[in-house]
Amino acid sequence: MQQSSTVNEFARGWTVLFAAFVGIGVNLASMVYYSSGIWVRPWQDEFGWTRAEIGAQQSISVVVMMLLATFAGRLIDRYGLKRVTTISLLGYGVLLLGFTQMTGDLWMLYTLSAAYAVFGVASTALAFTRAVNAFFVKHRGLALGISLTSTGVMAYLMPRFMTPFVAENGWRAGYFVMFLIVMASLPVVYLLIKDTPEDDGSDDAAVAQSQIGLTLGAAVRTIVFWKIASIFFLISLAVLGLIPAFIPLLQDAGMSAAEAGGLAALMGLSVMVGRLLIGFLIDRIFAPYLTAFVFALVGLGCMSLALGGLEFALVAAIALGFAVGAEVDLIGYYTARYFGLAHYGAIYGLQYSVFIFGAGVSPILIGHIWDVTGNYDLGLMFAAVLMLPVIVISLSLPKFTNQ
Repeated sequence: MQQSSTVNEFARGWTVLFAAFVGIGVNLASMVYYSSGIWVRPWQDEFGWTRAEIGAQQSISVVVMMLLATFAGRLIDRYGLKRVTTISLLGYGVLLLGFTQMTGDLWMLYTLSAAYAVFGVASTALAFTRAVNAFFVKHRGLALGISLTSTGVMAYLMPRFMTPFVAENGWRAGYFVMFLIVMASLPVVYLLIKDTPEDDGSDDAAVAQSQIGLTLGAAVRTIVFWKIASIFFLISLAVLGLIPAFIPLLQDAGMSAAEAGGLAALMGLSVMVGRLLIGFLIDRIFAPYLTAFVFALVGLGCMSLALGGLEFALVAAIALGFAVGAEVDLIGYYTARYFGLAHYGAIYGLQYSVFIFGAGVSPILIGHIWDVTGNYDLGLMFAAVLMLPVIVISLSLPKFTNQ
């Protein structure tokens, strides 16, 4: 099958790539997720909530997304990206304003968290990676890396600027700023996103591959599907509770809000570098080998912070950034390469559901560890140990059958 040249792919798909970059950056699993550590201490101080109670807020939204991701993927497969994702972004963005009205009742926090997840799930990477995979074949990994780099932008900007902004203006002002960011993204996504490239009659690999692939039922009957699901469940369980805990972890050790936000912002830079580097390499190195190598480094980074203390905070920030820089790229890449694009939304949706199930458990677990022990050392060691089965399962994946 003939593949599109680099020039043709990027010339044809740059507007879709830009729309995906914007949408992925502002969505619920990016902007809100990377800001979640900023609210921990303000909410503790104002409302008296424990860290486990606050961690449950993230977990509730994650569980809702887990339950709805496959359904959202089917909606996108059926009705298209433009309609579904813009409605999703609009609803989730409006609900951000609801958080500014909280008065200290946990039920309100949890209700809002569930509600914006219901609306927001269809505007996560589930939606936008579908478009990128459809427009790029030869340089699919690099294109995915570029589009998902916006999560790294948010992982840098939110701690770096929102942390001191909230310290000065209050956490409610922070939520209002996030609402404005989402509203500004809506016209970009609506005007530029597309499902597939137009068929101009040429032997275009992107057009051909967008029409083939396993059904969801066929995919789940393969061992490869469940190996991939296991890899990303373990990664999310290990790592995703540590991301929102990173700023309070540093503050607990004596750093100011600005210092902690600055160091956490370096994690965002690591996400960006990780996205681009892994995207570039994945087009050249067999993806499971790259997965095993990257998450071996992540395990070493977590262990170094647990055993060595703040002296290794920079190492851990880089390692955690690389972990977040790899996971969603790899889920989308594996889904497209092993199962095709014909039913990408539904298959990715189920893979994403498994992934975010781990993300739902992880914040509660990490918050509970802090409540019991007064630190996050055990959580860091736990993350390091879980990287071992990730490496083993990755190395057992078969060669790709579609080129």
